[in-house]
Amino acid sequence: MRRALAVLLVAVCVAPLVAVAEEAVDLATVLRKVLAAHPELDVARIDSAIADTASAQLAGMLDTRATAKAGIAQNQTPVNSSFQPIETRTAQLTAGLTKPLATGDTVGVALDYNRSKQLFNSPFISQLAAINPSYQSQLNISIRHPLAQGKGLPAYHQGLRAAKARQHASRWQQRIIAHQLALQALNLFYQLALDDINLHFARLAVQRAERLLAYQRKREAFGLVEESDRLQAAALLAQRRTQLAEAEARRANDQSALNRLMLRDPDAPLRVRLPEDPPASHIPSLAQAVDNARAHRAELKAIEEQLQAAEAELEIARDKLRAQLDLVAELGTRALSGSAGTTLARTFSINDHYAALSLEFSDAIEGRAERAAVRAAELKRERALAERRKALESIRDELARAATQIRTLAPTLRLARVHAAAERRKFAQEMTRYRQGRSDTAKLIQFEGDLHNAELLAELKHVQWLLACQQYRWAQGMLLAALNVPTANGS
Repeated sequence: MRRALAVLLVAVCVAPLVAVAEEAVDLATVLRKVLAAHPELDVARIDSAIADTASAQLAGMLDTRATAKAGIAQNQTPVNSSFQPIETRTAQLTAGLTKPLATGDTVGVALDYNRSKQLFNSPFISQLAAINPSYQSQLNISIRHPLAQGKGLPAYHQGLRAAKARQHASRWQQRIIAHQLALQALNLFYQLALDDINLHFARLAVQRAERLLAYQRKREAFGLVEESDRLQAAALLAQRRTQLAEAEARRANDQSALNRLMLRDPDAPLRVRLPEDPPASHIPSLAQAVDNARAHRAELKAIEEQLQAAEAELEIARDKLRAQLDLVAELGTRALSGSAGTTLARTFSINDHYAALSLEFSDAIEGRAERAAVRAAELKRERALAERRKALESIRDELARAATQIRTLAPTLRLARVHAAAERRKFAQEMTRYRQGRSDTAKLIQFEGDLHNAELLAELKHVQWLLACQQYRWAQGMLLAALNVPTANGS
């Protein structure tokens, strides 16, 4: 029967509808063309590239920040004593570096350098000023260590975990889109094969009806049959031609759909080549198929990554709910001189210094925003778990439907082939009886219709069984790998 089906498809492929010479394509070739440059995959690849930037943005949390400020000022005020300066002129330069650490600590270095000159009403008083102008500098080093909120910097580490999970989920999303496109291509591919079979048998039926009508016309000419017999044959021919036109229209529509899925011209000639029957060893049990789906279905992989991201976000939200309690240690130097160089040199001496150790506390009294953020993160995690259960049950349904199709179609296909063989023998015998004048036209037409329906059913069941086997493989997430078709991320 497989050879007969191959001959059937070759006969259909060289029919006038697809007379333009072109190599027949198998399912793997169709899938490669669909997944090569489909716009949906382009969008998914861009989304994945956008997701990749999240890690780089989070790495910026540990970037060193530099600050600097330079300025001059003049302060002129009324005085009630000659010993008070009537004007103060200052020039100031400040600079600082802040470096967050992955441990949650923050290290800071700050330098303040300024020049100050005072003016007095009395020149005598000006001479009494100890240092005028004066140069002053201070260098401070500080370390902030969080004891509660921010300890271990969860915003960075858990944020990085969430970002990586979203990156992986985005890449799995490409696989999901490729998986769905593969199903569309698979169904259209086998639908086109079914159309070819329908078209083939529609043409055979037209040919038989034409021969019957020609035969009836000859017999009518010799007065062997009545006009009603010829009219019955003519009506049968009209019916078969209508069925042929419908079959051609269906094939044209499905060919256009598959061509457009491959981004080809809708009217481009297209022929499909069916694979050999998959051996029984390639059809695992339902339990094994579920295990395969757990290991290969991109939907489940993407949801697992979303669950990882939700758990990381929950850790970040819980950290923000804590009170902020920081231990701050500071150590600095001080310098004052009438010389700019001397002051700068003394900045790095510890003779005049400053040291401090302090605790800083802050907390939101109500904490409504923080608690709401925790609740939102918990709900996201619950939603990811629900999505996983939903996806797994949906996959089980897909596997169960395909397994049921395989199980029920196998005996139906055997019986349909036996029925078709019996109808061929019955029709051949009836044709012999008709030529011998021992049967009538109505009965012959009935037997011809029975033969047409039985042969068509047998071939359609065969293709439906092949489709069910491929859908079973698709539901396990193993179709593309089995056909050696690269997926969206090239694996």
